[in-house]
Amino acid sequence: MSRLRPVPRMLAAGWRLALPLLLCACATLAHAQSAPAGADDAAADPPDRVARLSYLAGDVALLPAGAQDWNDAVLNRPLTGGDKLSTTPGARAELELDGGALRLAGGTDLGLLDLGDHLAQVELTRGALSLSVRSLDPGESYEIDTPTVALVVDRPGTFRVDVDRDSGATTVGVLAGNATVYGENDAQRDIVAGRSYRFDDSALARVTVEDLAGGDEFDQWSADRDRRYAAATATRYVDEDVVGYQDLDQYGSWQADDEYGEVWYPAVTAADWAPYRYGHWAWIGPWGWTWVDDLPWGFAPYHYGRWVYRPRGWCWIPGPRGVRPVYAPALVAFVGGGRWSASAGIRHGAPVGWFPLGPGEIYNPWYRASHGYYARVNASNLRWRGNERAREMARIDEHYRYYRAGAVPPNARYANRQAPRGFTAVAGQHFADAQRVQRHLLPVDGRQLGVAPVLARGNGLPPTRAGNPAARGPGRPPAADFRREVVARHDPASRIAAAGHAPAGAVRAERPTNVRLLGDHRAPPSPAAAAPRATAATPRPPDMRAPAAAPSFRGEPSTPRPGELPSAHFAHRPPFEHDRAPATQPAAPRPDATPRAAPDRTLPQPPRLQRLPPAEARPRERAGGSPATLPTPPRFERPAPARETAPREFRSPPGPRLERAPSSERAAPRSESRGFAPPREAPRPMPSYRPPEPHAAPAAREHGGGNGDHPHATAAPHGRNDDHRHP
Repeated sequence: MSRLRPVPRMLAAGWRLALPLLLCACATLAHAQSAPAGADDAAADPPDRVARLSYLAGDVALLPAGAQDWNDAVLNRPLTGGDKLSTTPGARAELELDGGALRLAGGTDLGLLDLGDHLAQVELTRGALSLSVRSLDPGESYEIDTPTVALVVDRPGTFRVDVDRDSGATTVGVLAGNATVYGENDAQRDIVAGRSYRFDDSALARVTVEDLAGGDEFDQWSADRDRRYAAATATRYVDEDVVGYQDLDQYGSWQADDEYGEVWYPAVTAADWAPYRYGHWAWIGPWGWTWVDDLPWGFAPYHYGRWVYRPRGWCWIPGPRGVRPVYAPALVAFVGGGRWSASAGIRHGAPVGWFPLGPGEIYNPWYRASHGYYARVNASNLRWRGNERAREMARIDEHYRYYRAGAVPPNARYANRQAPRGFTAVAGQHFADAQRVQRHLLPVDGRQLGVAPVLARGNGLPPTRAGNPAARGPGRPPAADFRREVVARHDPASRIAAAGHAPAGAVRAERPTNVRLLGDHRAPPSPAAAAPRATAATPRPPDMRAPAAAPSFRGEPSTPRPGELPSAHFAHRPPFEHDRAPATQPAAPRPDATPRAAPDRTLPQPPRLQRLPPAEARPRERAGGSPATLPTPPRFERPAPARETAPREFRSPPGPRLERAPSSERAAPRSESRGFAPPREAPRPMPSYRPPEPHAAPAAREHGGGNGDHPHATAAPHGRNDDHRHP
C-alpha cells in the first residue's frame, strides 16, 4: 500500500505564495473571456474612412467583397477593400473619398484593393479613370495599380489613367500636380503636370512622353464635378473630410440654433419622413449592418454627426471641424428582444427597431472596436465646448466600460426615442433581407416602445441570402477582366483578409490573387503628428477655344483612328464596334485640385479637440501649414461634338420629394467662384451642450404600414440636380 508523502515545508510555503498569483491569473483569464473578442485589439478595428458611391449614370455593376454574383450598384453605398465596380460603355460612376474623388468612364473595371486610414489602393484592369486629390493628411497616399505600372500620388493633383484593353499599356495624363510611377527592378519615374506618359512595359523601358493637348467629354464631366466640390459652402460648418458635404448646399439649409449652433435642415416635406427611414440596411464588412439611404444627399447626415428634433422639424448637427471625422455605418441605437419582441406579435420574425442618436449620446458599435476606436468614432462626431472636453471624454470612457461588459449604462437617456417619427421598426425578416424600410414599417404604440430595451451591441441578426443580391443574369460583367494581373507597390492582402469578420450567411473578403508586388513594400507609416495637411490651391480655369477638328497630342494626326474616341490617349479602345461610346459634349477646361477653405471666423465655430496622449488614440487635429500650390493645368481645346448612346434609364425607389428652402430661412449662400466671401456678422459663441428634453410618447399606431408612396411630398429640390442616377 502506497503512502502519501508529506509536502516539504519550503514547497508548501512556495505554493502559499504562488496561490494568490494563480487566483489573479485565473480571474484575469475569466475577465478576458467575458470581454468581447478583439475589444482592445486595435488591429481588429475597421478603417476610419470609406468610399461613397456618389454618382451613377448608365449600367454600373457592383461585386461586393467576397461575393460571387454581380448586382446593380446603388447610390450612397459605402465601398471598402475588396469591392469591385464595372461600367458598360457610356456609363459613369464616381467614388467620393475624404479629400478626393475617383471617377470611372464607360467600359472600365476597377477594384478597391485597400482603403485604410493612410492608403487608398485601387486596381484598374481596363478602361479609364480620373483621380482628383484635393487634400491629403501627412502620410496619406493614393495608389493606382495597372497591368504595367503602379502610380503613387502623395500630394494634391488631378490625373487621368487609361489602360489599353488589349495590350495592357498604361497612359497617365497629369493635368495638375505631380506623382511617381513605379515599375519592375526598382524602376521609377516622376511625372509632372502638362504631360502624358504611355508605359508599354513594367520595366519602364519604353515610355512615350507627349504634351497634354486636349480632353474629351469624360474630362469635361470630371471637371464639372470638381467645380461642384469647389463651390460648396457647407465647409463653413462641416469639416471638408466629411464625405458627402457637397450635397448639403443643394438639398437643405443651415440655421443657427441657440442650443446646438449651426444645424442643417433637409428640404423634405413628406409627412412621414424621418432619419433612417427611407432606405435599407445592408451587410457591409467589417462593420456589419450599414444604412444605405435612397435620397441623393443621404450620406453625410447618416454616417457622421447627430440628429435632433426641433420645433421646425428634424435637423442634423455635424461634428467639429478640424478633427478628422470617423465614419460609422449608422449612428443609431437598436432596440429589440425581451418583452417587446414577445408582445409585438409580428409576422416575419421578431421586430427590429432603431432611432437616431441625439446630441451628446454615445454610439455603441455592433462590431469589433478597441478603446481607441470607440473614443475616436464618438469624439469626432460630437460637438462640445473646449472646456467640456475632459468631462465628455470621461463620459465616453465610462460608456466604454459598459460596452465591454455588453451592457447599456443604467442612466442612459435618449431624446430621439420618443421624438415624432423618431422610432422606426420593421420585421426581422424584412430587415435581414435588406428590404426597403418605408415599405415595411410596423405600427408601434407608446406602450410597446416603453418596454423595448436598448441593445448594447446591435440587433445580432445575420444577413440572409436574400439580403445579398443575386446575379444580374447574362449581362453581368466578365470576371476574367479582374483576373488580369496588376503590379503593386504595396501589399493589400493583409487588409482584405482582416476585413473578413462576419457571421454565418455573410460574404467574406478574399485575398487578391492577381496582384504582383514590385519588391517588398508594406503599408505606409502613420503620419507625424505635427506635419501639415497638404491642400491644393485652385488657379483660375483656363479659357476654352473651339477648333474645327478634335484635339490631338503633338505629333499625332488630328483625326482619331477607327474605333477610338477623340483624344484616344484619354479613352480606352473598345474591342467591338457596338462597344463604342462616342462623345456627346464638347470638352471643357479641367479645373485644378480644389482648395481647402480656411474656417470662416465670422460664424459660430465648433471647438477643436485637443490632442490626447497617444495611448488613448483620440481624434487627431490637423496642424496648419502653407498649402501646396499646383501649376496651372494646360489649356484644353474643344473637340468636334459627336453623338453618344444615352445610358440606360434607372428607376430609383420611391422617396420623399424635396422642396426649395423658403427665402426667409437662413440658408448657406452660394458662391459664384471657388471660394466664398465670409458674411459680415459678429461671431457668436458656441453654445454649450445641453441634452434635449425627451418628447412625449407618440400616439398609438403612429407608424402605419408604409407602401413606399409619399403623397405629402409636393415640392421639388432647388438648385442643380446632377447627382442622382441619370438616364
